[in-house]
Amino acid sequence: MRFVSICCVCLVFVQLLAAASNPSGVILNLYDAFGKETPGTELGWGYSVLIRFQGKTILFDSGGDAGKFAKNTKALGVDLKQVDFAVLSHSHGDHGSGFDYAFKVNPALKLYVPEDSMFGAGQGLRLPVVPREIVDALPPEQRYFRGEERTASGPWGSRYWKARTEAVGANREIALGVFLIATRSPLMGNFSRAHAGDPPVLTQLPELSLALVTSQGIVLVTGCSHSGIEAILRQAKGALAKDIQLVIGGFHLLPYTAAEIQQLARTMKEDLGVHRVAPAHCTGMLGFHIFREVYGKDFVAAGLASEVTFAP
Repeated sequence: MRFVSICCVCLVFVQLLAAASNPSGVILNLYDAFGKETPGTELGWGYSVLIRFQGKTILFDSGGDAGKFAKNTKALGVDLKQVDFAVLSHSHGDHGSGFDYAFKVNPALKLYVPEDSMFGAGQGLRLPVVPREIVDALPPEQRYFRGEERTASGPWGSRYWKARTEAVGANREIALGVFLIATRSPLMGNFSRAHAGDPPVLTQLPELSLALVTSQGIVLVTGCSHSGIEAILRQAKGALAKDIQLVIGGFHLLPYTAAEIQQLARTMKEDLGVHRVAPAHCTGMLGFHIFREVYGKDFVAAGLASEVTFAP
């Protein structure tokens, strides 16, 4: 009997050691417009989550108001000095405003942003060729680049110029098992033209999602899914050749009808094989309702202050 007891104790000890060395991943919602009432936090339109995975602490987006973001991080006991690196999904203010506070707390914070001139990414601007005699006729102080012919190239300055910012325009592994999935929205962006009379060209909105490769598949974190949540899921599955264990974040379904959302939810579950969903932010309350119906026990409520765990 004593031998059996010792064996049981040893087994429990081994299990505890295994759990300690292989902890679950956790995603903590720091900023959203819904969630259970939690002392010290404040709802706001926008999105931000803190991710703990494989020994790394990652900040994904930072909400729409630096003051609320600061308030929520303090109330939830988050020390931004401990963040290893951050990711900004896209250029909209409801995802990036809190970085003003994050950089104040952690000035050396590494930030990955989409390859977008909004964030200082390199960009070439063609200057029209002007006859040399016209250039020479101008006073020197009115000649571009003192009269030299060159491209007005970036990188442009940005609000994040003090940060260790890096623009990413393609899928990329940034830490062990941590990937950035780069997409562009066919529906959003900026129209521009090189010269008067040229047809306007849509520069599609660049967007980054975060993919964590776990023992049970991909955990995909999205900001607003302007590129289309289905397209982002397909991109992640194709790039990493694994199933989607969990997708969490904004699905951008506010403009869509119940029938359209129903079809999307079915496609995600039945065709794409997404095991669990934790819709947030711009998914919309209609979207929450429909995904809850379609996914049942595999629907995860993921509002402000929620903690969503997943297998490492």
